[in-house]
Amino acid sequence: MEHTTNTKVIFADSPEEAKEKYQELVKPEHDPNPKIDVCKVAEEEDFDTDSPFNLIGEVSVGAEVMEEIKKDIDRAYVIYYIEKA
Repeated sequence: MEHTTNTKVIFADSPEEAKEKYQELVKPEHDPNPKIDVCKVAEEEDFDTDSPFNLIGEVSVGAEVMEEIKKDIDRAYVIYYIEKA
């Protein structure tokens, strides 16, 4: 079974830069070869800047994460591992 782990908000100018920054900060917990999902917040179809909660990719983000995202929505990426349990 796969599940998401280590969700982070990364500010970057490209998905590649965001992924690289993320991998420098976070190591997989359970899976030596996890998938990485990189979601640019500004490109999420149903993203609502006024909502305290949003679904980004496969994760739901709450008020604390939303406050972080709002610091620079245009450069914000939500990134997480998809690991096998």
